[in-house]
Amino acid sequence: MRNIFFILLIFGLISCQSKKVARLNTVLLHAERAVFNIIVGKNGPNERKLKCIIDGDFKCALQAVDDKERAFNQIINEINALETHDIEYGNELKKAAISYYDALKQLEISDRQEISIQQLSQDKTSTAQVHDNAMVKQRQLLNKKLEMRQLINKKENKLAEIQKQFNSANHLN
Repeated sequence: MRNIFFILLIFGLISCQSKKVARLNTVLLHAERAVFNIIVGKNGPNERKLKCIIDGDFKCALQAVDDKERAFNQIINEINALETHDIEYGNELKKAAISYYDALKQLEISDRQEISIQQLSQDKTSTAQVHDNAMVKQRQLLNKKLEMRQLINKKENKLAEIQKQFNSANHLN
């Protein structure tokens, strides 16, 4: 009788474990799709931002960037809320995902600076000095964005590596 109870207890623990693994995996897959929709999705915040900039509506463009930031924060908070301490490579995967999505968010919200620079450069009442300063700031921002993209690539590679370890350890291959 004790052996049956012990076997049922172990089976119960394993099934709870696999539910947590599946939940973590599901949330991360959802996050990946959500980020894709934010950045390149039809009628997503990034597309709205671009349309607003084309129309010269900088207030609308900044609102779209705010929407992007809120969407990223929601994704990061959802991942952060997951319980992972008893999942093999769970904490590592969670931290790597949060780090990656936070870096991606920082890149995406740097559009605020780009929008303000574009606004300055398109202002017909600005002096040549203001336009020149805007061009210098734009070059600096482009260099900063390049550095941010390199950091994102590193974080993405680390996330992929930990995801492989997580999948292997939790029999998700």
